[in-house]
Amino acid sequence: MDASSHRDLSAACVWATALVAAVTVSDSVLGRTILGVPMVLFIPGYVLLRAIGVKTTSLAERLAYAVGTSLAAGIAGGFALNIMGFLTPFGWAIWFWTVTVGASLITAKRREIADLPSWPQQAGLRPWHGVAFALAVLVTTGAYALAVRDESSQQQFKYVELWMLPPANAGPARLSVGVRSAEAQTQQFDLEITLNGQPLAVFRSLVLAPGDTWTRDIPVPILATTQKAEAKLYRPKDNRLYRSVSALVPGVKG
Repeated sequence: MDASSHRDLSAACVWATALVAAVTVSDSVLGRTILGVPMVLFIPGYVLLRAIGVKTTSLAERLAYAVGTSLAAGIAGGFALNIMGFLTPFGWAIWFWTVTVGASLITAKRREIADLPSWPQQAGLRPWHGVAFALAVLVTTGAYALAVRDESSQQQFKYVELWMLPPANAGPARLSVGVRSAEAQTQQFDLEITLNGQPLAVFRSLVLAPGDTWTRDIPVPILATTQKAEAKLYRPKDNRLYRSVSALVPGVKG
């Protein structure tokens, strides 16, 4: 086989290696973007198609397949890196480098010549191609909009802190409860505290400005057995549960 048929594979491997080097030695967002965007959207898919031996009839079809395959490789990489706890820029660079170099080595051992059509050539687009593309854009946009909506409405783990400390062994029988707001605007909350499932204390309409902290010591009865106290923080306007914490109240030792 003519070595010129592998020049594209060599270029892909060099590009992947340059991305790894850029992520390793530099924090430049511009450099990472310039090298990363083609790697995410095109290069791995192109090389994978060469490795699999997929035949296409036009350059437009080849580009569409390459983009789709690259995105699929990226999704698979997200799952794999998440399992390994390696969802970092360096982890992504290593993933795409592995896919690109691995597929290039497989392709280099094949006897088929690249089937890219010469340019220019009629794209041969059909109406169903446009429909499929429009549906893909619609699904992607809808998923992003839902993610943004959920992120803005479910802030219980990011913007509000709730804690409850059990009574000290040598101290009075009191629970220490606190709320700290890091919201962008002043918010109103309801706080409900139970002991062994029975109501112990309720605080309505707690108004907290950004950065405010509310604390309170609550007396609790001490029994012979250990009791479980729970505190739940709600947003009154939609009764949404923001946070829930619990603490054990030790019993009196016999």
